[in-house]
Amino acid sequence: MGFFSLKAVCAICDQEAGLNRYRIADKNWICPSCFKKAGLKKIGQMNKPINKMTKDDVNAAIEAKIKNEIELSNFSPTKSIGSFMEFDDNNKKWLALSSFLGKRNKSTVYNYSDIIDFELLEDGESVAQGGLGKALIGGALFGGTGAIVGGITGKRKNTNVCNSLKLKITVNDFHSPTVYVNFIESSTKRNGFIFKNIYDSAQECLSTLQLICDAQKNDNHQNEHKTSDADELIKFKQLLDAGAISQEEYDIKKSEILGT
Repeated sequence: MGFFSLKAVCAICDQEAGLNRYRIADKNWICPSCFKKAGLKKIGQMNKPINKMTKDDVNAAIEAKIKNEIELSNFSPTKSIGSFMEFDDNNKKWLALSSFLGKRNKSTVYNYSDIIDFELLEDGESVAQGGLGKALIGGALFGGTGAIVGGITGKRKNTNVCNSLKLKITVNDFHSPTVYVNFIESSTKRNGFIFKNIYDSAQECLSTLQLICDAQKNDNHQNEHKTSDADELIKFKQLLDAGAISQEEYDIKKSEILGT
């Protein structure tokens, strides 16, 4: 079909794609309706632009969007940090709220286990970092409310105004591996009430993410230990079945492994 042909067919819904259609990498077309259904954005606004995507990529995006809508409907926050982040600790899930009035309906829901690492960027400079298997650099001590105590401002630039403050979270998502939480997006005086309140929220977000990562690390360690114990039991059971050890020897080893 020619580029301006009205009869070009959408590769997803098999309907006429129309004049406002989108060309994808495998020389197929996507209609505006399916483009919207997939939650896609125009070239330059997403990690993988539409003209680099295949039909399978678009179908996967549609499935992911439907799944996320279900996740959002089931999301019940047990902790909210300003208009920036929410956590559902009962289901071990979290999301970053939309930077516009803290809306949740445009957010993506992630599992606690999706977090790989994170860093706080102030005017483009990293001032604090943490993550799975890492100590929180830039503020390692926690106060009673979970906020970071001291240290976090040690690297920031010596200016009276902050133009940008955002949290960059790396997640286990091949297509969209980065989540940003925007705290400050315009010039804000550092000595003002607004900056202090926002910075407190940023610190609490960092603290909460680090606590989640630390808990995930402990859970992973416990699971690895359980797997190791199970493997040991299987090994000795095989030796018992092969006649290499007696039932009494197996029972002793089993008690040692299980701690009974």
